[in-house]
Amino acid sequence: MKNTLQKKRDFYRLYRRGKEYAGGYTVVYAKKNGSSKNRIGVIAGKAVGNAVMRNRSKRLIREALRLNCARIKSGYDMVVIARGRSAGQDFHKIQRDLLFVLKKLELLNDEKTTNMVD
Repeated sequence: MKNTLQKKRDFYRLYRRGKEYAGGYTVVYAKKNGSSKNRIGVIAGKAVGNAVMRNRSKRLIREALRLNCARIKSGYDMVVIARGRSAGQDFHKIQRDLLFVLKKLELLNDEKTTNMVD
């Protein structure tokens, strides 16, 4: 995932003006960015746990995004926030929740979920 959000102002712009939806393990803010590529930022706060747990949650979210990047619509800035209850969850639960939230935000290209890794 090359295109990442890194500037503080980009994160704050999404918090103020982006569409938001919260799932069981993740919260996603999204807004069109006017380009043909997606820019994604992944955050895990201290509610998730210690540094090891936060980094693992972020790795799982990034991997779920990487595996499903072909299904995600292009041209959006997104911030994915790991919720506290995401700590210790397995990859499949995180991926299922992330796809559910992206579907609710209408960011998926298709309706089928058969490409999920089980």
